[in-house]
Amino acid sequence: MKNRIFKTLKGKFFLITITLMLTFGIGAATLSYFMFSDNLRSNSIHAAETNLQFMCSEINSNLDSILELSQWSRINTEIVNYISSGADSPNYAAVTRRATERLTEEYISNPAYQYISRIILTNSEGSKFLQKFSSASYSVDRNVIDIIKELPYFDKLINASDYTFMIGVQKDPFTRRPEEMLPIIRPVESLYSSDTMGISYIQISFSMFTDPLAEYSLQEGTPVYLTIGEESYRIESGDITAVSQRNDGKEVSRGDLVSAGTLVQEFCTDGKEEIYVNTPLQAEGCYISMPISTASQGYSSLGYFSILITILIFITVIGFLMFRLLGHNVTRPVAMIKRQIDSIAQGDFSQDPTIEWDNELGEIGRNINRLATDISDLIEQRVEGEKQKKDLEYQVLQSQINPHFLYNTLNSIKWMATAQHADGIAEMATALAHLMKSIAKGTTTIVSIKNEIRLLDDYFTIQKYRYGGAIRMRYQIDDPALLENQILRFTLQPIVENAIFHGIEPKGQSGQIDIHIWQTEEGDVQIDITDNGVGMDEDTIRSVLSGETSGRSSFFRQIGIGSVDKRIRHTFGEKYGLHIRSESGKYTCMSILLPKRKFDLPDIH
Repeated sequence: MKNRIFKTLKGKFFLITITLMLTFGIGAATLSYFMFSDNLRSNSIHAAETNLQFMCSEINSNLDSILELSQWSRINTEIVNYISSGADSPNYAAVTRRATERLTEEYISNPAYQYISRIILTNSEGSKFLQKFSSASYSVDRNVIDIIKELPYFDKLINASDYTFMIGVQKDPFTRRPEEMLPIIRPVESLYSSDTMGISYIQISFSMFTDPLAEYSLQEGTPVYLTIGEESYRIESGDITAVSQRNDGKEVSRGDLVSAGTLVQEFCTDGKEEIYVNTPLQAEGCYISMPISTASQGYSSLGYFSILITILIFITVIGFLMFRLLGHNVTRPVAMIKRQIDSIAQGDFSQDPTIEWDNELGEIGRNINRLATDISDLIEQRVEGEKQKKDLEYQVLQSQINPHFLYNTLNSIKWMATAQHADGIAEMATALAHLMKSIAKGTTTIVSIKNEIRLLDDYFTIQKYRYGGAIRMRYQIDDPALLENQILRFTLQPIVENAIFHGIEPKGQSGQIDIHIWQTEEGDVQIDITDNGVGMDEDTIRSVLSGETSGRSSFFRQIGIGSVDKRIRHTFGEKYGLHIRSESGKYTCMSILLPKRKFDLPDIH
């Protein structure tokens, strides 16, 4: 009996569900237990490293700008000329002025200007110098050249192969209130040899390092450490405190760090593990550090593991409940639906109300009953449809006979009028015959402008006789090649008809219609149809384009101005269509905008 249960769909579903749930739950709990702590630590390290990279980037960017100024001061032609020229030189004043202007320009335009508290350029003898300093700085009453050369770290910095901050943070020797700064002292060499001609001295404000770190610490509520040479500082909530360096840290090897220069160290303080992430700055011996708290990791791992155990128990209970509910709500209804489908396959299209439950399976049952009825109706309708198809084919044949009959009749009238020398009647009959022929034989929606003008000429011929020649129509075609462009059939005729009936006729005078075909600057084709009739106001224009006006029409009553606009937009896109300009009592201009597309099919004749 038990073996038979597990051979059924319900039994297999239960066995597979419980097995998968238990396997997944136990595996996920075990794997997560061992991986969660490491993932939490890794994410914290990555977050700290990313934040440190942002802060390092800002500091390094400012430092690059300052180093560019230092390098510029050592190789600039005006500066070198000033340092090398003597006070007795005839153009000494001009050289000094140019050097001062160039130094001022470079100093003020430097992106890190706010952190450069002072720059001094002097010759080797110390007889002259150029100086620029921030507005917040002021000098002591001593010779600045002597002060620079008496600095205890002067020889070390001037003789170094490159700039260095290994001397640490120093006090500004030029102000009465010494502020913390970092000096850059480099030699100015001759342009033609390696001889030292002068000294370039730049003071960098200590705030260039501390401002980004203090801002981050204040926002995140965590301390940040700055190390410059042999000195370290703790920056927390805007407070900067000097701290002693620790050398008892153990380096942690991480292969997933963003930067190769990032160092992760572990320290043990009072039995607690502390992790620090260190990112070097561009300057040698300078880096910033950030601690990562590990106190909450143990609690997080225990809580996470407890949640996984709860989930494991929960999904096991759900598996048993699903097994019990499956038989009642799925297996039996599916069997009844299958039985009804078999009946339909055998030709029994009667409905079974018992499969129409109030749930999704019941909806399937209702659709199956509806399908049975539809199949039965479809069989009956197909027989009736074949009969109606033959009737429609006959009606279509009849509808084609009427225009052909009228066309042949009009041709007969034309020849009779010609024989009796009634040229006007013959011309009107010919024009009307052409219109009827275009309607009877035209099956394409798009024609050439030339074909559309031919149809318009036939229509206007009839109207010309109707109004006794009181209406004239002129064409202005900028380029004959435009006549081969595409246009929708019956586009021009409704517009000209509107111009006659609603523009010229109400005026009670003779009128004129001008048709201008030209190419726009964007490469599109535009057709302007202008009449000198009564014109329209803005409300009338909106009504015409929206199709709200019916109006009378002797031809094509169902093709209105609004319909022409909609057909063009639907066929060629929203950019194209019909636009109306008018002034009451003077004129109306209807502009048709079309894409430039050549009509390649044979025209309708």
